[in-house]
Amino acid sequence: MIMNIHNATAILSFPVALLSSCSSSALKAPAAKLSPFLSQLPTLKADRELSPFALSGGSPLTTQPDIYIAPVTLKFLRETSKSLAKNKNGDDWRQQAARELAEYTRQQFIDAFQKSPLPRYVVRDKPGRNCIKLELALTELNRNTFTGAFTRFAMNAIALPGTDALLAKPARGLKGNIAIEGKVTNLRTGAVVYQFADNEESKSALLLPVTDFAAYGQARDAIRDWAKEFEQITRAPPGKRVKSSSVISLF
Repeated sequence: MIMNIHNATAILSFPVALLSSCSSSALKAPAAKLSPFLSQLPTLKADRELSPFALSGGSPLTTQPDIYIAPVTLKFLRETSKSLAKNKNGDDWRQQAARELAEYTRQQFIDAFQKSPLPRYVVRDKPGRNCIKLELALTELNRNTFTGAFTRFAMNAIALPGTDALLAKPARGLKGNIAIEGKVTNLRTGAVVYQFADNEESKSALLLPVTDFAAYGQARDAIRDWAKEFEQITRAPPGKRVKSSSVISLF
């Protein structure tokens, strides 16, 4: 029995090691097109070495003790861009899902600070001079589909070891995705001090991609990761790297 357990562990560890050896940058979703939501300054740059986001600029570290997280806007949400993600029930169904995800996003960012062991900022219900203001916009939203999930699962099943980076591009059209933009304003000075943008797709799963069978399962995963990452950035020392979430999941 002991031998069986060790063998099972080795079998599971093998694909994990192979996927971990792949280029993370090759598997990461490219930055989405930016919307007019973000300001010209500070300038956004691509620097995955320091930021978990595809693009970022400035610093959210201020002398203000509090943070106000505004309702998430859908004003800049683009039309469905992936053919598999188009829904026969029309756009109303997608808009309802987007509204629910916008509320979910705001709550996750609030929770990230309220549940943090050492939060840099205290969340306030209303903006004030002692606050920084975080504004968020969802700019892309393409749902998961059964066809895409099954096809990706089949591709992973027959792929040769270490070829995930090569399959990343053809698999991209089969994945659901969500894109976000955010900006932080110092309400005492009125200056935008930090901006970021990111785009996340369904993760590469070692086994059956469970979240891919929920229309917006991958979107909720991405939102939770973004909230945690942003909170960590607000308390990270200058130059300290905040790691991006993994592009690989067990399920």
